[in-house]
Amino acid sequence: MSNRLKRIVQVALTTMVLAVLLAVSASAATVKATANVPVRAKAKTSSTKLTTMKKNMSRTVISVSSNKKWVKVKVNGKTGYVNTSRVKYVTASSKKTASSKNTITPVSDETKIKLGSFKLTFYGDDTITATGKKPQINHTIAVDPRVIPLGSKVYIEGMGTYYAEDTGGAIKGNILDVFVRTEAEANQLGIRYADVYLYK
Repeated sequence: MSNRLKRIVQVALTTMVLAVLLAVSASAATVKATANVPVRAKAKTSSTKLTTMKKNMSRTVISVSSNKKWVKVKVNGKTGYVNTSRVKYVTASSKKTASSKNTITPVSDETKIKLGSFKLTFYGDDTITATGKKPQINHTIAVDPRVIPLGSKVYIEGMGTYYAEDTGGAIKGNILDVFVRTEAEANQLGIRYADVYLYK
């Protein structure tokens, strides 16, 4: 079977799965991006790009286009369309069984406030934070308290949930310093950028 034919069959099967899910229960239809997918203002490729649905992000389907090639979803506070060839479909029950310790669960737009894009740096080997707590891996971040109050719970897109428990002289404005095991690991990770959200 040629790659083109396989792709056509895959899209057809995906569309059929969506139709069944919607027929059973509209609330059970959820799409998960298989790659970074542009969210369009209208259900066509030439339409304006509103935002991006990041890989592995899940969103509830609002509606399906008449040709079944686009689904309407809400991403980053914007409602638009994503192509069905770039997403897969899951039900509420399958999402529960698929959860694991290493899975980053996207947080709904209704439970957090987007603070914007932040520069991410990394640090390690510390034994105590500015709040008097012991820093923890996958938990502790240093912040500028004028931007994110100490004690806040934040969501870093692509990384998960962290807690503002530390500060630093170089942490000014939209910068987060993420605690990791060692300084060697911190140097290896370098500098990254991600959207950051504050839990309500």
